[in-house]
Amino acid sequence: MQISTVQPVFKLELNHKVTPSVVTIAKYDGTHPCLTAAAGYDKIIIHHPHGGVGTGRAQRSQAHGEVSELNLSQAIIALACGPLKPDTNRDMLLIGSPTQILAYDVHDNTDLFFKEAPDGVNVIIAGSFGKYTETLAIIGGNSSVQAIDWEGNEVFWNVISGKVCAIITFDFDKDGENELLIGSDDSFIRVLKNNQFIAEISETGPILCLSPVNEVRFAYGLANGTIGIYEEGIRLWRVKSKQNTLALQWSGDTLACCWSNGRVDWREGTTGRVLRRIQMRANAAAMLLADYRSVGAPDLVCVSDKGEVLGYPPYQEQAGFNSVSKNLSSEEDRQVITELFNKKQALMVELQHYEANANAASGHVSLDSIDRPATAMPTNTRLQMAIVHSEDEGCLQLAISTNNETIVRAALVLAEGIFENGETFARHPRPSQLRSLLHVPLRPPRDVPVDVHIKALIGYPDSEQFHIFELTKQLPRFSMYRLLSKEVRNRGNSYVTFRITERVQRICIWVNQNFLLEEELDIETEETKELHISLLCLRDQSYLYMDFGADGQVRFSTHDIRLAGDLIQSLAVYLNLSELQVILILFSSA
Repeated sequence: MQISTVQPVFKLELNHKVTPSVVTIAKYDGTHPCLTAAAGYDKIIIHHPHGGVGTGRAQRSQAHGEVSELNLSQAIIALACGPLKPDTNRDMLLIGSPTQILAYDVHDNTDLFFKEAPDGVNVIIAGSFGKYTETLAIIGGNSSVQAIDWEGNEVFWNVISGKVCAIITFDFDKDGENELLIGSDDSFIRVLKNNQFIAEISETGPILCLSPVNEVRFAYGLANGTIGIYEEGIRLWRVKSKQNTLALQWSGDTLACCWSNGRVDWREGTTGRVLRRIQMRANAAAMLLADYRSVGAPDLVCVSDKGEVLGYPPYQEQAGFNSVSKNLSSEEDRQVITELFNKKQALMVELQHYEANANAASGHVSLDSIDRPATAMPTNTRLQMAIVHSEDEGCLQLAISTNNETIVRAALVLAEGIFENGETFARHPRPSQLRSLLHVPLRPPRDVPVDVHIKALIGYPDSEQFHIFELTKQLPRFSMYRLLSKEVRNRGNSYVTFRITERVQRICIWVNQNFLLEEELDIETEETKELHISLLCLRDQSYLYMDFGADGQVRFSTHDIRLAGDLIQSLAVYLNLSELQVILILFSSA
């Protein structure tokens, strides 16, 4: 695949170092865009090539004639801008320090408000959502999110599990009102509507950035280098890089991704395929979408940590040959051609393997291989897979085996969020230890469903070439909990309880779908009205008890409050419950 490059439409130097991710572009006079960035511990620089900055607290920089400097007395953690003040179209500058938020009118040199933030400041945006129609300053802290109006009044506050790393306003449920999409370091993207969470998307790493794409899609970037796009809560695609994502922007018809090492990719919106790429001369500090040239169309403004600013126009497919006499093929045609080419390459490789095995079989015949077919693989060979609990090792054991005398030469297991050193795990025993059975340990650190993909090399011990078998299995959400045959006496004092009206048969179906059981759970008779389940957690050897009474009373006994919340949420989603009154009884183990 050939990746095109592009030249910037404008380029400038700020002559200041820029703090990564603390950059914004604002129109302080309502007309002219000004690039604003943190340049060190407590200094803000404002680039104003078209004017837009009056005399006041900001002083003209000696290093650049079009740059003004604004010095503060605290560290600068986050910057944002927006038209907070009513009856004006001018942007106000929002400055976040470790424990305070300042709203500053750069044009009039006045402070709108100065407010304490006891929970800290990690990210700031300006926007409206839900019933709040005016533009608000929305602040994400270490465990909460709050919204402040232009006078400094707190109009909204809610607690968040984990440190807030990214926030955007997005109409997630398509009701005409924006919701808050909140990404945190506990690997969840949560959707907050007014004051209630209506959705929760689990990912494989801390969420670093979120960006709207269109009315139904948004993009996300993780700390492990993964980026992707969701459409109506369903992930369309994802790719992974060794670099961390710094920013995502929808430019033209492509997703522009800025990586921490200064690389910028333009990717196709439906597949994630790279269309073009550029590399800045230094590490990246920010990537923003703004009409910085005031030409009526937004450019992609890329800023390096050395102060270099590059502007790129929206992506447009370059015409090939003579655009008058020849028409470019459609995107669907190009995808079909690519798929057919890949299929041809795979068939050619498979044909070469068959020919090599046939030559080897005709040139060397042993007593053990005299009955083998030319492909050195019985046609009825099947790859089998099973997952069992290993209480001694505190993990799940993935057993990969064949149904005949062939051996598993090696196995590659792909699963997100399970392995410490990445998403893949390779197991290749020594030649003396080759068997038809191979074990791979799995230790999911969190209670989320995980797709496990296996690619195994199958053949005979003396084979020089092996066949590749592929299998996929999904680990249920609570796979790390083993069902106990008998109940342990000491239940503990911490539990949650609530009441539902549901048949015990449906509860059994929920248990079978969300727990890894040797045999599916089933009720003894149709008259059974109660269900009592005891489980052991393989992570910390703690116990979990789930009691479903005949009167609809449900009790989950566990010392882990997060587990209790996950169980309630999973059961409520399965039973389609919108509201549930829960009583929590929590005692310290001391």
